[in-house]
Amino acid sequence: MRIDQYVTNLTFLVDQRFIGRFLAPGSKQVLQEAIADLRSQRRETIWRFRVPRERPLTFRENSRKLQVDVAAVVDGTGDQVTQVSALLRVWCLDKRLCYRENLDADLVGARFEETGRRVLVRFHFERRLAETVEPEPMYHLQVGGVPLDDENCWFPKQLEVPRFHFPPMDVVLMCELILVNFFHEDSRDLREKPEWKSLVMKSQTAFQQSYLSKFCSCVNSTTDTILGTLIS
Repeated sequence: MRIDQYVTNLTFLVDQRFIGRFLAPGSKQVLQEAIADLRSQRRETIWRFRVPRERPLTFRENSRKLQVDVAAVVDGTGDQVTQVSALLRVWCLDKRLCYRENLDADLVGARFEETGRRVLVRFHFERRLAETVEPEPMYHLQVGGVPLDDENCWFPKQLEVPRFHFPPMDVVLMCELILVNFFHEDSRDLREKPEWKSLVMKSQTAFQQSYLSKFCSCVNSTTDTILGTLIS
């Protein structure tokens, strides 16, 4: 994946004809700044595209009073991608859906009253770290993780969360996932456009082709299981 090509793809992504109209106010600037930072690295051997979770790409509230945001990192050396990770958070803006008066602590309700929202669930799409000794698939999906204080979300830190094998997900592929799941009807026309499909396919090729090729070879293997191969 060349930096210049990825900059072009991301610039199309944030266009008003694409996901621009689905973003919360101010969120378009978040992605534009990340693109500008990546563009400034085009002469560097080692580069990074980053949308931090402290300032994520945030989508507008949908019809179910849910709001999602995305943080993402892509690291590369030259034309080779060395790391791809993304965090998807699902926020609830309706207290009736995320606070049970008879079961949840009063503090949870009080925090919701202060912020007007609460994280229901978090999804991490990431690559196994080089120093990891646990049996994790090279690319995997993890539910949970360590939340920020303002998320008003709890997950036991001592619980070893399963890692489900899953193809790499960059910010373009995450946006497609969000449109399908949270703006299915509103985004139908966009998702049928050849320009949109071409944009998504470019990310599929750049970030998922190698993984899916290996996955297919695992299916035809006669010496090990799919998961056994992917964690080796």
